[in-house]
Amino acid sequence: MRFTQEQCQQWSQLAESFEGSGMTRRRYCELKQIRIHQLDYWRKKLRRLNRLPQPSPKNWIPLQVREDQWAPGQTSGISLRIGRLTIEVKRGFDQDLLAEVIRVVDPLC
Repeated sequence: MRFTQEQCQQWSQLAESFEGSGMTRRRYCELKQIRIHQLDYWRKKLRRLNRLPQPSPKNWIPLQVREDQWAPGQTSGISLRIGRLTIEVKRGFDQDLLAEVIRVVDPLC
């Protein structure tokens, strides 16, 4: 399906506006009276066309875990809450796996 330059420009502005809004996709789409799946479609399309930057981790707070913070035999960890999602992180977690999960989940929240 081909789109006009005007459509691309309109959706590019909406996508950039959403990215900087700090709102959830649901709230932003309600305010702009657009469908979530349309916003998702255009964000993905515009990223493929390099017209929308990849999401940056600038909204994430760095977390440093020191081994001496854990008591011997302690198995508890932390809970990360991202929108409606909660991710439990236990001692000895795989940092690469957590980063990948967050990259996948972040656009959905």
